[in-house]
Amino acid sequence: MADEGAIVRRSRANRAVSRLTVTIVLANLIGLVILLLGSFALTQYRDGLIQAKLEGVRAQAQIIADVLAQVAIDETTCQPVEEVEIAGQEDTAICALSLRQRDVREVFNRVWDSFEGRVRIFNAPQTFDDPPVTDARILLIEDVVLREDEIVAQNLPPIDQGNGVISSLEEEGMWRRLSRFFSRDYRDQAARRSLEDELNAALASSPFAEERGAASVRIDEEGELVASVSVPIRRVQAIYGIVTAESGGIDELVEDARLSILPFFGWAVAAAILSSLLLTTMIAQPIRQLAIASDKVREGIAAAGRARIPDFTHRKDEIGELSASLKSMTQAIYARIDAIESFAADVSHELKNPLTSIRSAAETLQLAMTPEQQEKLLNVIQSDVARMDRLITDISNASRLDAELARESREAIDLGKLIKDIVASYSHTGGPGAARVIFEEPLQPVYVLGSPSAFSQVIRNLIDNGRSFSPVDGEVRVILDPQTVRNNRSRIIVEDDGPGIPSDNIESIFKRFYTKRPQGSAFGNNSGLGLAISRQIVNSHGGRIFAENRLSDPGDPNSARKGARFIVELPGT
Repeated sequence: MADEGAIVRRSRANRAVSRLTVTIVLANLIGLVILLLGSFALTQYRDGLIQAKLEGVRAQAQIIADVLAQVAIDETTCQPVEEVEIAGQEDTAICALSLRQRDVREVFNRVWDSFEGRVRIFNAPQTFDDPPVTDARILLIEDVVLREDEIVAQNLPPIDQGNGVISSLEEEGMWRRLSRFFSRDYRDQAARRSLEDELNAALASSPFAEERGAASVRIDEEGELVASVSVPIRRVQAIYGIVTAESGGIDELVEDARLSILPFFGWAVAAAILSSLLLTTMIAQPIRQLAIASDKVREGIAAAGRARIPDFTHRKDEIGELSASLKSMTQAIYARIDAIESFAADVSHELKNPLTSIRSAAETLQLAMTPEQQEKLLNVIQSDVARMDRLITDISNASRLDAELARESREAIDLGKLIKDIVASYSHTGGPGAARVIFEEPLQPVYVLGSPSAFSQVIRNLIDNGRSFSPVDGEVRVILDPQTVRNNRSRIIVEDDGPGIPSDNIESIFKRFYTKRPQGSAFGNNSGLGLAISRQIVNSHGGRIFAENRLSDPGDPNSARKGARFIVELPGT
């Protein structure tokens, strides 16, 4: 066991980072990682950015549509259009509603320098098919890309440091791939939308709607995600054409917003690591020290040594409480070890005395000449054997007392009834001249929580002790005081009329194997364990037991002793 403990302790001491430290770090980081990944998958955040983009494109498309409706509509010409599906008639001529291409180009060449994005102008369809637009290229008049007049300057790295550019591009590609992975469902939906669907929706839109035209997020010819808005060019109720404004850069916009989170994420990671180190210093390391010290205690017990538990009781937290508990436990273990060693030494000493007497009597028995001498020696041997029997019985009871107290269930005990039954049993025992036991039952019942058998042993030990010191035809009085408002403890008092207790031995009488008795008392009739066992039982129930002398003048400590008094105080229920 010692070797295993040493191996465990060395493994703990040699471990560079404790497992609890790793657990703390991971626990602090996992929430940040989930938050970061959540920023990629958060559709509400992405949809808000796209909606703002669509609002800007819609405003641009509406302005262009309003301007073209004023300057580019040709109402003076009427071009014949062949329509074979009107009312089932063939070769019917109708007037086409068209835009002047020259005016459309002039508008874009002179006015729209401040707009940015792609703008396409379509003529209105001249058929009554369903849907009216099946190929947008047939109706296309103008397709221009408008950009703001802005020059962007950027310092390029030296030629010999090209790896940094490649690295940044690779990093950007990785970041974009990650972003697209979380947006794959959204992009799949956008890929299923077409420009023709948007144009048909714009033609079918109401001119009285608050938001004119139709808007959608599509994938353009280059595979880029674009925000597109198509607005009809109307005069009165007639539709002369359609303006489609597109703005790309949605992926970059979302990625830039997500990239802006990274510095905060970095600071959050640094704070998490610092807090983890702080928790490690405040929690993991003290627990590790306590664990190593506990192993040393176990090895110290096996090697009959002593180990010290680190003292963290100055900390007003659970670690301080754990340290105090381990220290108290260790002290209790060492105290129990010392008590066992002392008990073993006392047992050895107490058993050795009668054995020595028996051996001496047995050796002398062979030399005895007369029957009287032989009978006297045999009486000595019998007395010592009886003494050893009492000692072994009491030692056995004392040695298993702790285990019995731990196993026994505790219940509410009526002390008055218990004492009354015990006192009644003494009226039928004892020879001529034995002290009488008197008990006056209290007016009200007194209850305590404990083991009935254990309390019975305490009361019997005190009564037997009082009777052994009482004179012929003396009295042992048992008094039961109930608890009061001022004193929340019940008291059992046992008084005798014996010689009392020497003032120097008031506390010593509760030690094991204490057998000092007045002159003239029978020797060997007591093991000296009764009072020690009684104190052990009372202490285990949260009470206390002590002794004092009955004095002829209670106010004078030097007055004559009238007997002894033992007092047991027990907490109430």
